[in-house]
Amino acid sequence: MDEVEKIDDILRRKHEILRNLRSPDKSIRDEAWRLITYIVDTGNGKYLEDSLGYLRSLLWNKLQGVRDEAWSHLPVYKALLVQGIDRALTADSDRIKWSAWSHVLEMIQLGIVEKDKVIEVRYSYWRLLKSRWATIRKKAWNLFVELVKENIFQPKDKERYIDFLKHKKASVRIYAWEVSSQLVNLNFITKDELLQNIQFLQELTQKESNVKKRALKVLKRLES
Repeated sequence: MDEVEKIDDILRRKHEILRNLRSPDKSIRDEAWRLITYIVDTGNGKYLEDSLGYLRSLLWNKLQGVRDEAWSHLPVYKALLVQGIDRALTADSDRIKWSAWSHVLEMIQLGIVEKDKVIEVRYSYWRLLKSRWATIRKKAWNLFVELVKENIFQPKDKERYIDFLKHKKASVRIYAWEVSSQLVNLNFITKDELLQNIQFLQELTQKESNVKKRALKVLKRLES
């Protein structure tokens, strides 16, 4: 089968392939994305123009595997000029919102969203730092450091960060303290400002839990 016959065969099966992008079976999804990518790479993206809304909806899909694979194909979305992807940055669902923010630097790099727009909606990220989903909370704090490095969060956001150093939930507060040294290195906050709030870290060392061990480690680092 030559290239023309191959693309004609794929396009005849276009609707089936598109449906397979949301299959619960990862192997079926992978093959579908391979074919969608092939359509785009061969310059036949115009045949997908009537499906852009559907493709965008995959970024919001409730099945994590479907959603994650859609986000991992952002170059395809860029090539197809799919609009409205950045709306996921302010989604109501923490899971959908995290999917977007975890790819925000790639979106900026690809030109899917302007950096100024991301800075404008950064308020939406704060909720991820106290998400009820522990995995999201942990990953969000790690990315927060990168977002500070990229100047998406700026010194004027410092007071909001300090509120997290005092957060009533130990499982949130400890993450804020654990990234504190990195934020000092990035000149986001000073060590003196951390020491002014050290009692909120010391409180965590009184708790008999994993948080206590983590707090002691941070305290030792700050006092050295």
